[in-house]
Amino acid sequence: MKNIIVAGAGHGGLVAAAKLAEKGHKVKIIEKKKREELGHDWEDRFTFSLLEKLGIIKENEIPDDIWHFRGDCAFVSPAKRKKVIINYNDENRQRIMWRKPLIALLVDYAEKCGAEIEFETEILSPVIKREKVAGVTTDKGELTADLVIDAAGVFSPVRTNLPESFGIEKMPKHGDLFYAYRAYFERDRSFDVPEVPFEVYMYHEGEQGLSWFNTNDDNCDVLIGRIDKLDDKKVKEQLEIFKKDHPWLKEKILHGGNYGIIPVRRPLTLMVADGYAAVGDSAFMTTPMNGMGIDLSMLAGSLLAVTVNALSDLPCTAENLWSYNRDFHQLYGGDTAKNEGLKNAILSLPSKGVDFLFENDVIQSSDLAGAGRNTKLSSLLGKFKRGMRAPEYFFALIKGLIKGGKASGLYKKAPKEYSKAAISEWSNQISALDIKL
Repeated sequence: MKNIIVAGAGHGGLVAAAKLAEKGHKVKIIEKKKREELGHDWEDRFTFSLLEKLGIIKENEIPDDIWHFRGDCAFVSPAKRKKVIINYNDENRQRIMWRKPLIALLVDYAEKCGAEIEFETEILSPVIKREKVAGVTTDKGELTADLVIDAAGVFSPVRTNLPESFGIEKMPKHGDLFYAYRAYFERDRSFDVPEVPFEVYMYHEGEQGLSWFNTNDDNCDVLIGRIDKLDDKKVKEQLEIFKKDHPWLKEKILHGGNYGIIPVRRPLTLMVADGYAAVGDSAFMTTPMNGMGIDLSMLAGSLLAVTVNALSDLPCTAENLWSYNRDFHQLYGGDTAKNEGLKNAILSLPSKGVDFLFENDVIQSSDLAGAGRNTKLSSLLGKFKRGMRAPEYFFALIKGLIKGGKASGLYKKAPKEYSKAAISEWSNQISALDIKL
């Protein structure tokens, strides 16, 4: 049995902790927040059936008051002259859940499986001994472990303090992160809910990023996001703009009203080392176009647990953990890399370029709903004909899609066996496909 520390009570870390403790490993989760402070005070989309698949709770037992269906969606061009509507049906309509109850479900599950959780303890750095992660240093002292599972977020104090010799990317680049403000405001009920209640504004007010305005029955869900840092002045300015077009937006904040940092990039190529494995935001596991990462994090946590449970008495070396790294990229990482190509291509254009793509139907609902996966010949020929009216914008988009496709293929061809040289060469090939923003 192994002594395992999980750094941070993230979705993937909690799933891994539960699955490992269930098999008899000694698992301790270290979390700097209080139990009641876990989770953002907002909602997110994920695949509800995963909770049942992972043995956490049956899908039909999820309380009705913590989730609801999302309405139809409109993607709005920067100049607001064109809307691309996505209509959902009963089979594909998205469900979203409040994040605090979701985290509470995962915490309860981890504890039920035998994991211990220590709240209000801050991790400061990894403990490195003989080129191996041997534990963590906290504000209360040092803890040793056979394996540290890093679920401590985008700026994890574990990952960012690993030795350079480990070869794990430590800091995100410009454009890898999405700085967001989100709040649920009171809604003036004298106005009806719009026919398409969820509006997503690309390049909102000509700035790199997006915002959304979602009119729910009992509130207005407002998100303001940019790839550069936000401040209160910018948020206030954007809220005033929203109020002009949405007079039912009132001043009172019902939920949220805070800032968050979301990774919007492909996952780390290398996310294991001797005594170390990253999951969730620590490994940048999100879908780049929308920042959704709950599914990927929970799947990664389960996959990592399968790998560790299969080791028996073998040590948690990078070589022995590599199957987790490889399998995750083959199953999921490749798709997110493809998605990143579309996202970075759009953000590399000026706002007038994105307007052109919207207004000439080069970007359509099938692209936005499927993250650039509409590859039917008739569709591609139509896009080419319309796109050639402004080839500099059209080919910038195509270049991004091609690079995303190549990165996707490389992710799915991660080295079968662990080899530092092979992994370094593979990672460098993927990095060479980056689109600078």
